[in-house]
Amino acid sequence: MLRFISRAIVLVTLGAMLGAASPATAADAPQGVAPSRQAVLTQGINLSHWFSQSGDYSRKHLESYDTAKDAALIKAMGFRHVRFAFNDATVADKDKPAVLNPEKMKLFDAALDMLLAQGLAVIVDLHPESDFKHAVARDDAAIENLVGMWKELAAHLASRDPERVFFEVMNESEVKDAARWNLIQGKVLAAMRASAPRHTLIATGPNWSGLGDLEKIETVADKNVIYNFHCYDPFWFTHQQATWAGDVAKNLKDVPYPSSPELVEKILPQIANEASRNQLKWYGKEQWNAEKIDGLIARAAAWGAKHGVVLTCNEFGVYRKAPAADRCRCIADVRTALEKYKIGWCMWDYAGGFSVATGQPGNRAADPETLKALGLAPAK
Repeated sequence: MLRFISRAIVLVTLGAMLGAASPATAADAPQGVAPSRQAVLTQGINLSHWFSQSGDYSRKHLESYDTAKDAALIKAMGFRHVRFAFNDATVADKDKPAVLNPEKMKLFDAALDMLLAQGLAVIVDLHPESDFKHAVARDDAAIENLVGMWKELAAHLASRDPERVFFEVMNESEVKDAARWNLIQGKVLAAMRASAPRHTLIATGPNWSGLGDLEKIETVADKNVIYNFHCYDPFWFTHQQATWAGDVAKNLKDVPYPSSPELVEKILPQIANEASRNQLKWYGKEQWNAEKIDGLIARAAAWGAKHGVVLTCNEFGVYRKAPAADRCRCIADVRTALEKYKIGWCMWDYAGGFSVATGQPGNRAADPETLKALGLAPAK
């Protein structure tokens, strides 16, 4: 079992690793997150089911699911950056997770080149399956593999423009023990920084990266780090009919936003599942609206201000099975609050279940109503 050490020791270790960089390289490293980098990490979109969340990582899938045509559409829609989610299986072999596979990296690099060629900035986000994350939660060897993978990948990407390429530790770690996650994340950030002194890194909270998880992060001494959280509130609205989100969400349908006891009362008769009915009643009493969402984002902003760090919200959105007009209203309310508090955002997702674009690979089109909710203009 990994022995927990004090925050002070973690910071000393991190400082020592940063100091190990060559004087010429370290001198180029920024002392904080440059305003230009903060600006580019606004108005973003997640790329899902491409290099992650797919049972197919064949060359055919990786070269055809998202293409140069998609990258051009994303740029035309007005997005400034993308969150390029990758699975460990798309960069390394299962028996050597800390060693990059040269053939896999050719496909990875080609995808990155394609996105950058459109003038988009890119968050390179490790987005593994739950078995990878659960191993990290319990197994010290898995931690070393994670650290080793990022040390190699950051070194591989270190020559990329640090104004346009960013590294994110891991999506929704599922590590419930906040102390353990803080130790793990500190080690990964140190490895990234040792390999890429000039790049901005993105840290996240334990477990599911929600607002409460953000508040459990121990910030690091490295000032060129942005702190990320996800906002899927109100969950029973944003995830209604989502089969992967548990029985309560799966059995909810036509859930309104904003919420009130009166609005919820109208749909209760059609909800057969008792647990879903009870949660729906609670959702109505909570009276979710723009003001309530603003309060949540204000809470995140207060945490950032308290710790003197830059924030971003790398995931928010509403599943497309929600009522269409209410879906757009909720997206607009979250986006407006994030912009009010000067927090960068990256909506989930481009062409999946929460999408801003509809259609099949190779023939996608922008959804003008979702774009309007995001404050963006329809692509021409």
